[in-house]
Amino acid sequence: MAADPNELSFWDHLEELRWRLLRIMLYIIAAAALSWVARMQLLEVLRYPAELGAQLAGEEDFAFRIFEVAEGFILMLHISLVAGVIVASPAAIVEMWLFIEPALEPDERRWFILIVPLAIALFLSGVAVCFFIAPRAFEFFLRFNRSMGVEVELTLPPYISFLMRMLIVFGISFELPLVLSFLAAVGIVTKAQLLQYWRVAVVALFIFAAIATPADPATMVLLATPLAILYMLSVLLAGLFEKSTESVEDTRPVDDTEEVDRSE
Repeated sequence: MAADPNELSFWDHLEELRWRLLRIMLYIIAAAALSWVARMQLLEVLRYPAELGAQLAGEEDFAFRIFEVAEGFILMLHISLVAGVIVASPAAIVEMWLFIEPALEPDERRWFILIVPLAIALFLSGVAVCFFIAPRAFEFFLRFNRSMGVEVELTLPPYISFLMRMLIVFGISFELPLVLSFLAAVGIVTKAQLLQYWRVAVVALFIFAAIATPADPATMVLLATPLAILYMLSVLLAGLFEKSTESVEDTRPVDDTEEVDRSE
């Protein structure tokens, strides 16, 4: 029979957390090992945006370069590890859910179950958008460099690191609706406030896009535009969270002492 989480000591919780983190590390190692087997296919996928961008820019004989002997091996380890983290993320989320679930109220569990798949879907949507616009961004850079009379040669490791960083930035940025909805659920912001300051929010999103993306106006706009749309979606979700919170409070039983105080 499982122990009541309220009866567990601080050290018991810490021990449980340690074992769950250890299992998450094992999941990542196993997923990274599987990713190593498919490393060449993953490399082809990551090379595709630059190769397509070079084709759109009219670059002939485009090829990547590696200048260090061990650079290719280290790059493959990097790709396998990042892919392992992504593949193992659902199992890691389940482990963390099992750790915090006993401490949640029934209504909080309901929202959390909805939030987890939505967070994954939003992150993957951001990654997909980045992968879709990346060839156009590389086309812009290649054309710009060619206008300077510079022969373009890309080294593979910096390119892969740059692309994976951009994929992560886009994926995290698309979590904006969840962040604002959470703030609305706990009462930090309201739907009315989000509507009142929407102009300021849009300007802030464009500034964030300018900092997070390369010095390319097209890429900045392509990141800021969906974020602005997601902000408006956040306004609608904030209203739903406010109504849900109000309905839960209305259906919550009133304590007898509170009724006596009101009658007095």
